[in-house]
Amino acid sequence: MGSVTTAAPTSEKNELPRAIHNFTQTSGHVFKAALIKASPSGTYGATSTNYSNITGSSDEVSGTGYTAGGFAWTAAQNITPAASGTVAIWSWTTNPSWTTATFTTDGTMFYNTNASNAAVYVGSFGGTQSVSSGTFTLVLPANSAGTAILQIS
Repeated sequence: MGSVTTAAPTSEKNELPRAIHNFTQTSGHVFKAALIKASPSGTYGATSTNYSNITGSSDEVSGTGYTAGGFAWTAAQNITPAASGTVAIWSWTTNPSWTTATFTTDGTMFYNTNASNAAVYVGSFGGTQSVSSGTFTLVLPANSAGTAILQIS
């Protein structure tokens, strides 16, 4: 059985200084949040490189209220990277959510649709999360040093 570990993909760390990802609000790239099914067959974390890792293993959530590919942020929902002390931080203005949903999930992968679906974040939910005929929302942490979903310190 596979697993989901919270990590910044190593591939993203290599792609950032090459300007592969543009998180600039309004003019930046479009990112998505895909959900990984409960008890996945694959292993997801720092070695995950692309959304195709999930689809190739058939590990994406399927269920009522969820569409393959996941939640899409528009470029207008990006928060332009900024410095907070010695930490660079960035995130999105909107929490991904799925309404009238019924499914179970163990984690998520955020990926960049403008960069051939390259992974930018993998997150474990610390256990299986379920929703039945309700709304499932990923609540992003505050966009500040020490809590931002994406940061470099």
